[in-house]
Amino acid sequence: MIMLARSTDPITSHIAAAKCKRFAGSHHEIILRAFHKHRQMCAREIESTTGLTLVQIDRRLYELKREGIIAQVVSGGVKARRHGCCVYE
Repeated sequence: MIMLARSTDPITSHIAAAKCKRFAGSHHEIILRAFHKHRQMCAREIESTTGLTLVQIDRRLYELKREGIIAQVVSGGVKARRHGCCVYE
């Protein structure tokens, strides 16, 4: 189980963590639809096509990568980057 807020965090962090759980599923769907249209994307490209914030996207990309749904693009042994961000597919 992933902890979204530490016990020492302020109450506002715990409230945000509770709300995060509610939105995560729909954010995953939005991001995966973007990948369906554009096979490889970085967080900034996802931001410009979905309207989600970079923070929302980065958190969901981490979760999707951890679950094996997406992978970071590697070309010639080097992790691909665009606009200062990692590229995923």
